Amino acid sequence: MPKFDNLKMKEDNLNMRKDRIDEIIQKIKKENKTLRTLLKVSQSLSTSLEIEEVLYKAMEHVERICKAEASSIWEIDQEKKELFFRIIRGENVGKIRQMRLKIGDGIAGYVAKSKKPLMVNDVRKSPYWEEAFDVESSFQSRSILAVPLIIGRKILGVVELLNKKDGKGFTQRDKESLLALSGPIAIALDNARLYEERKELFIQTSFALAIAIEKRDPYTGGHTKRVLDYSLQIGKFLGLRGKELEGLKISAILHDIGKIGIPDSILAKPTALTEREFKKIQEHPVIGAEILKGINGMDRIVKAIKHHHERWDGKGYPENLKGEEIPLWARIIAVADTFDALTTSRPYRNRINEREALEEIERNIEKQFCPDCGKAFLKIMRG
Repeated sequence: MPKFDNLKMKEDNLNMRKDRIDEIIQKIKKENKTLRTLLKVSQSLSTSLEIEEVLYKAMEHVERICKAEASSIWEIDQEKKELFFRIIRGENVGKIRQMRLKIGDGIAGYVAKSKKPLMVNDVRKSPYWEEAFDVESSFQSRSILAVPLIIGRKILGVVELLNKKDGKGFTQRDKESLLALSGPIAIALDNARLYEERKELFIQTSFALAIAIEKRDPYTGGHTKRVLDYSLQIGKFLGLRGKELEGLKISAILHDIGKIGIPDSILAKPTALTEREFKKIQEHPVIGAEILKGINGMDRIVKAIKHHHERWDGKGYPENLKGEEIPLWARIIAVADTFDALTTSRPYRNRINEREALEEIERNIEKQFCPDCGKAFLKIMRG
């Protein structure tokens, strides 16, 4: 009998050990999955310039890992010393997206000022809690985990997780997971800032160049700005966003850059152009494309510039492209460019009013103009 009891105890111990081993294995698998996810997110943050999309996806993964209801990335406006939302996820976020927070105010503000993580599992007991965001968004915050985004000694912002789903509050493991991602997120934010600064410098330089070229023609003052404005309105109406809208913007700014290769005697001629002179001015889209074709990442912009005088019916120039063979940005600019030309006076041709110009656009839809672009512009201008 004692031997049987001993055997039974040994069997029970073995089963307990097996259960414990299985538990440890499952825990290791779960931790490995978490680590793999964190590694994958870190890699995407370091390799992509689609910063908004990548950061949004990164926070989605972190929410899943830490079982949080919502999340946000606050970035610091270095001039105003305020925090603003770079990324925000959760319910009713639209109402608070534009809200700002002074450094030192609220939980995120405290973390930005102290440069230290803060885990608050009952916001009502925190001296740093700002209720205004909950009031505005109708969101009820219970717990918050906030970690600073730092490069070197410079604070760039704060990343936050809100409301642990199990109701028990965030854990040290959650804090470690968020800290593990705070470095890659900070680097991504810094890279995005540098990229945006360079992009803005490029756009400003491009616009200055376009205006300088425009000044060679005394009859087209403000043309570039107007074509840019019309083009962006059409692009937004058609649903262009992000890089698509950015590419259209640069294309519209530079659409006439090729006029730098047209003699002043033709550009500034106070009378109607001869056939030979008109042929010469028709070279400007090709000249513009040639100027820009060697710049990396400008392929689609080059095509938009080259083909903004093509026609939907194939009777345009320089290559007689037809219909959707014509790049979308070029089709948009064609409408904007023509409308501005019609409503601008020349010494040999009086301008027509907006109503007449819109009627002219309407008559030439599916002939000169892309139907989608032309109809979009009519809707925009006619309300």
